[in-house]
Amino acid sequence: MKKYKIGNNYKYINENSLSTIEILESWKVNISRESTTNTGLRLPQYGALAAIQAHWSVCSDAATIVMPTGTGKTETMIMTIVSERINKSVIVVPSNLLREQTVNKLSTFGILKDIGVVDKKSISPTVVLLKSVPKSDEEFDELLNNSNIVVVTMALVNKLNQEQCAKLEEFAELLIVDEAHHIMAASWLKFKNKFLKKRILQFTATPFRNDGKKIDGKIIYNYPLHKAQKEGYFQKINFFPIYEFNEKKGDLAIAKKSIECLERDISNKKDHIVLVRTTKIARAEYLYENVYKKYYSQYNPVLIVSKNVSAKEKKERMERLKTLQSRIVVCVDMFGEGIDIPNLKIAAIHDKYQSLPITLQFIGRFARTKSGLGDASVVTNIANETLKESLSELYSQDSDWNSLLADMSEKAIGREVTLQELEKGFQGNGIDGISIKQLLPKVSMQAFKVKEDNPKWDNWKDIFKEEKCKYYFNEEKNILIIIEAAESKLEWSSYREISNLNWELYLIYYNREKRVAFINSSVKGSASKIADSIFPENDKVKGECIFRCLYGINRLMLGTVGLNSAINGPIRYKMFAGIDIAQGINEAQKSTSTKSNLFGIGYNGNGKISIGCSYKGTVWSRWVESIDFWIDWCNQIIDKIFDISIDVEKILEGVLIPKEISKIPEITPYRIDWPIELDLCNDLKVSLNNYYHDIALLNSTIKLAENNDKSAIYFIIETDEFMEKMKLTVNKNGYHFEHSEGELLNIRIKKKEYSLVEFFEENPPRIKFVDQSTLEGNYYVTLLNKDSLKFPESNIIKWNWKEKGVNIKVESQGLNKKKDSIQYCVIKYLKSLNWYDVIFDDDNSGEIADVIAIKMENENLNFEFYHCKYSSKEKAGRRVSDLYEVCGQAEKSVEWKQDMINVIDRMIKRENKRINDKKTSRFEEGDFEVLGEIKNRLKLYPASLKIFVVQPGVDGESITNEMHQVLMASRTYLQETYGIEMNLICS
Repeated sequence: MKKYKIGNNYKYINENSLSTIEILESWKVNISRESTTNTGLRLPQYGALAAIQAHWSVCSDAATIVMPTGTGKTETMIMTIVSERINKSVIVVPSNLLREQTVNKLSTFGILKDIGVVDKKSISPTVVLLKSVPKSDEEFDELLNNSNIVVVTMALVNKLNQEQCAKLEEFAELLIVDEAHHIMAASWLKFKNKFLKKRILQFTATPFRNDGKKIDGKIIYNYPLHKAQKEGYFQKINFFPIYEFNEKKGDLAIAKKSIECLERDISNKKDHIVLVRTTKIARAEYLYENVYKKYYSQYNPVLIVSKNVSAKEKKERMERLKTLQSRIVVCVDMFGEGIDIPNLKIAAIHDKYQSLPITLQFIGRFARTKSGLGDASVVTNIANETLKESLSELYSQDSDWNSLLADMSEKAIGREVTLQELEKGFQGNGIDGISIKQLLPKVSMQAFKVKEDNPKWDNWKDIFKEEKCKYYFNEEKNILIIIEAAESKLEWSSYREISNLNWELYLIYYNREKRVAFINSSVKGSASKIADSIFPENDKVKGECIFRCLYGINRLMLGTVGLNSAINGPIRYKMFAGIDIAQGINEAQKSTSTKSNLFGIGYNGNGKISIGCSYKGTVWSRWVESIDFWIDWCNQIIDKIFDISIDVEKILEGVLIPKEISKIPEITPYRIDWPIELDLCNDLKVSLNNYYHDIALLNSTIKLAENNDKSAIYFIIETDEFMEKMKLTVNKNGYHFEHSEGELLNIRIKKKEYSLVEFFEENPPRIKFVDQSTLEGNYYVTLLNKDSLKFPESNIIKWNWKEKGVNIKVESQGLNKKKDSIQYCVIKYLKSLNWYDVIFDDDNSGEIADVIAIKMENENLNFEFYHCKYSSKEKAGRRVSDLYEVCGQAEKSVEWKQDMINVIDRMIKRENKRINDKKTSRFEEGDFEVLGEIKNRLKLYPASLKIFVVQPGVDGESITNEMHQVLMASRTYLQETYGIEMNLICS
């Protein structure tokens, strides 16, 4: 082949300067698969080629081929062009390096002649290497004229003007896109759309994107990563995790382990090189100067980055690597820097990739098989991880990358294939680029009882203008989705030539088993019309039965109550909200009014939910969810509505009603929480500060203070460094917070800062009283009194604390681990069981509990929170006051059940602070590595939680009715909100 320079671009032409047709006619192939006795195409290449041919035999739609890095994508592209005798092709690749490699293979057929699948007399195609934008039309025409293939990068395509893009489109019979997961970028999609009338093939190892957007080409072939490993296209990957929270120490530890791997491999006569991977040039320069050059100069490390290095110097450094004069290369991104050396077999990852696709590509290239080079090794620090979920398991301790890479790749690819399978079930003309999974409707519905089991699905066209609609229909699942382009008049102009264009969404789902149709519509008043058209014989589900959907919701706090008057008069409808809810509920229970609509928030035993319902038949929530979720929700709601055992008249009896008060209730408070916005705050950007310290809110505590002033409530905000005591008063003018004692503290949320007085005036904390009533500012909510019950005897655990050597007036073990403390005794007991993977001392400001114990058991994750409180007297007794604070702590901690991963994150942050403060570790059993494993498991498996109240000041043989009341109130709260059991450890 001759190489001609045209402007800044190159054209590879065969020696006889033949025409493209003459070249094409010379192509002869013998498609065969390699075996133990014969050469031929690799199995993934053979399968991909067959899939492409099968696809093109029935349609010409864009198609995606999934082949792991290293399985021979480029040769598959060449074989497709040659075997299908395609005269003109455009190949788009992601990088300059890949562009050079692709052109080199095209101009020689790569190894295809050597393995006998392309005849040796076949003439190589005329190839254009497009390195820069042609300076003139004449130059571009010269490049394209009598050429077979144009190879261009993604970046350069975006620089071509419209006329040049049009010339490429006119030139091509086939567009091939390598690394096709880039295709959804806006500029890329615009370029690709110009080729929609041509054949389009998309090749990728990872057909999924971290932004959630989908590759639109149908996946016609997917060669699994685990099979590529089994067939020997990848070497084994050895993973060496480092666990070091200090970044500088972490860098040194990664370097040390990487050099150990290098020295081991050299001693085994493996010519390996260490690649040091970072994210920024400044970071690469730091590591080069301060780590690798400083401590490992004997291996002649080189720095290769895209800036501040001349082309000559970069070439010289690359040569030192290729000749093994240098055994360490420090770079930002091995492919971006143009590095592709087979001897790179040890990866020192100082800054991890943040996406699964890039990680798979990186490791895939690193582990490609080459005779004599042996296995690949990967070293990285897995502490202080900020990785996305899809990567955390890959970087966990003791990860088997050889299985995890395959498993994670196949799960991710499998989701894309499953999505395409789901979409196959939907017929219609849905909007291009919008998949079923990307539709996220507001959760609401109206239900219709269907008499005849014979839906007239096509009748939707009778009530909609079909030309203005896009629709999806799945006959098997009985789901119809309509998206309507609806014009509406402008409110601010009478000019008729302009109008608003809105896209309205309609979901119709028919549960054939229940004989119920559900309709979700973004247009009010349309549901009945749709139902009458598709389900001609139906009865709308409405009336009092609708309010049964509120059944089973504990601690329901209504936000709005709408009533219709039962008596004819000038006022037919009333709406109540806030403190007026009480009046609305009272009227709803009288014969003078009927319930029109209700909306509230409560708990269902699995956490917090919101729900609203209307007498006319609408049920809704504040959620925005997927269609799958909506269908399940509809089925659950209708089961309650049709349950005649639910007494509608009693639905509102347990509703919590706020009222405005003018003085502090004469009831003992026992718990105070941050405002709901800061509950369980794990954000380091929310902090408390004085002139000297800035402390994350997660390391603070808010608690009630002892108080003899019954006209006010005092509470304390404290950390290990400072404290402020505050006072809350209530009068006829509202509520007021003021500083009482300690330092004047500020709270900073993101970039805004307030004094605590200012903050609480706008966001009052929640205070709970022993009768389960609550106060926020001057809004007071009482819980309906329930039958007085005794705390179950089976939940009471009695210890002889004296025999255990415990002073029941000493609560915390502290940094010195006091052996006579309650907390030390609990930890000692838990350790003696030899059952727990983690036992964690979480005591002090910001604690979740005094002790956290965790056990991994197959697919079960068992968490236990122990809340300890010292006795107010030397001996155990019948003092209800000893239960107030510890029961309040137990109630507060149950909120962590809504996201147990947050528990692990909180533990990691608190232990990290202990280490940085050079204090005793919080771990009694386990370590960071075990926490990392638990966190990874939490992403797959649910967690159970048990809560223990530890108060040796309580005599278990003589618990009073008043004490039972407090214990039962807390137990009931834990059960009604998150379904958690509470236990008491006492004397």
